[in-house]
Amino acid sequence: MKKERLISLLIIISLVLLVPPVSTAGEKETFLIHLKTSLQKDDAQICVAYNMMWAALEEGYDVKVLVDADAINTYKIGWRGKDDIEDYDIPDNLRQALSKQFDVSLESVPGTYGAFLLNMKERGVEFYINTGFLMVSKIGTPDDPLKKVSNKFFKPVTLKEMVELRTDAKYYMAY
Repeated sequence: MKKERLISLLIIISLVLLVPPVSTAGEKETFLIHLKTSLQKDDAQICVAYNMMWAALEEGYDVKVLVDADAINTYKIGWRGKDDIEDYDIPDNLRQALSKQFDVSLESVPGTYGAFLLNMKERGVEFYINTGFLMVSKIGTPDDPLKKVSNKFFKPVTLKEMVELRTDAKYYMAY
């Protein structure tokens, strides 16, 4: 009898260990948006990416943004002390469309992409930036990776961390 119980217990333990863990009900799936194209090269890419951040938040995802390659130049502080996107106006027709799509007042839709970025951060979007590219492009230094980056809340990440961001994300979009 003891032997049968022991075997049963071992079988149950084995089954428990073989079953992969299930995510808890409160755990959000990650939606990674990879920004690679600068505002100067193609403003449509980065503008659509901002809209997708909002849409993913509305759907309940844990939204993370990886700023990489030429997109880093969008957030570089220029000779006037600002970046390219800070005062970049969101067209009125797009603001109206966003207002309607997300069922919010027009006044609650940011008027510039700089304000949009801050709104997304305040709503929980996490922003990461490629440390290696910051160094290569001389936007940052080893001592101050965000030296010439307008938004100091961007978290510099290594190549390994970039891979982890990508592989940990359930959903991925690149712009």
